[in-house]
Amino acid sequence: MAQTYQVVVTSQAEKSLGVIVSYLMETASYEVAERVRAGIIEEIRGLSAMPQRHGLLQGVDDLLITYRRVLKWSYRIIFTVEEETFLVLVVDIDHGKRNPEELKNVLL
Repeated sequence: MAQTYQVVVTSQAEKSLGVIVSYLMETASYEVAERVRAGIIEEIRGLSAMPQRHGLLQGVDDLLITYRRVLKWSYRIIFTVEEETFLVLVVDIDHGKRNPEELKNVLL
């Protein structure tokens, strides 16, 4: 049986999700914003099982930390996996078209 990982969402990731939801409420509708929020949260919960199955985040080089990403629609959930403690740390959530340099400023 596969190990279950604890999933922790950082304050940065929570803030990013809030920005996404607020933007969608203003530009689309409450229903769209809620559907996106719920979908992202569901995807985050799914990281508790085999988080390594998701691809590496390209364009962010850090010798000490390996970043992974999972896509939910056009959004990236960016996370790290700590194998020794079976911990998944969600560090940010962004739009897949975000400027890589902006992302580096958040992560590095």
